[in-house]
Amino acid sequence: MVLILDLITPFITAGTAKKKKKKKTHCNEKFGTFQSDEMGHLISSHLLQQNHQKDPPKHPTNIMEHALVKQLAGHKQETREQALESVRKYLTTKNFSNAKQSQFDKLWKGLYYAMWHCDKPIPQQRLAQSLGELHLLYARTRQHVAFVRFSKAFWKVMCIEWYRIDHHRLDKFLLLARRCLHFQLKYLAECDWEESVVDDYISKVLKKIPLSGDRKVYNGIPFHIIDILLDEWVKVCYGEPEEEPEEEEDDDEEKRNAQIKEAVSKTPLVKFIAIFQDLSSNTDNIKILRDKIKEDLLKDKRLREWDVLQPESTTQDDETYHEDDEWHGF
Repeated sequence: MVLILDLITPFITAGTAKKKKKKKTHCNEKFGTFQSDEMGHLISSHLLQQNHQKDPPKHPTNIMEHALVKQLAGHKQETREQALESVRKYLTTKNFSNAKQSQFDKLWKGLYYAMWHCDKPIPQQRLAQSLGELHLLYARTRQHVAFVRFSKAFWKVMCIEWYRIDHHRLDKFLLLARRCLHFQLKYLAECDWEESVVDDYISKVLKKIPLSGDRKVYNGIPFHIIDILLDEWVKVCYGEPEEEPEEEEDDDEEKRNAQIKEAVSKTPLVKFIAIFQDLSSNTDNIKILRDKIKEDLLKDKRLREWDVLQPESTTQDDETYHEDDEWHGF
């Protein structure tokens, strides 16, 4: 496994007189494993100095044992913020922003295990929020290439590690996926839904990994995206729903729906829904995925209220056509 500390060592040790040669790292291009021969002992020493410890650490054999990963998952907010600040600064350095995809993959590997270590609900929520917000670091400088690579790395690591997530940890990783999808969409919104950026994100991130239809992608990942997409889209383009007195909810609901419809009309939601339409119409994809898309997303009444899809009757005709093409046996 690649060590997260290897990535941040150049940032911490900037200005040192001697430079050490780095060994090559290898990353399987599609849902593979990560490997590295170097250890991040310099940053470990730096973190220990901050904690006033004298002896340098032994080289950990597992990424989960690293000090930075554990600090990100710590229960003390001050400790987490210090570790997050190191990650934020490293992400925005010129060297890392222009790095190859494998470097982003390695970084997300460490951030993934930071969430793995995080136990209590409130720290989990805060860490998921903080990790999701990292996507927005590239919004100010419009570093679209770095954003796409960072987003792709997240989904890549999630797909690789999903099989190892036990039921005790599933909820916090579903929360992490929700937060990261939210802030990925928010990045696009802050870039005014620039067409080239949206197209790159769809083709190089969503269609490449989580919504590729590849059977190596565990069903739980696209299923979760299907469940949360429209809710997160509303939060991004309209804002979080405000809690109002029950007496006023019915009166304001129609007005709020009209405002949401107007906000959605200014976004390229149609392009995102087209991804799912392609998946559901492709009979090479597994039936359970196609049925999930048709029942839980394409039949969502909000898509017709927002004029994203045509009336349901047309969709039903299309579905009947595709179902007739399938082999049902004698």
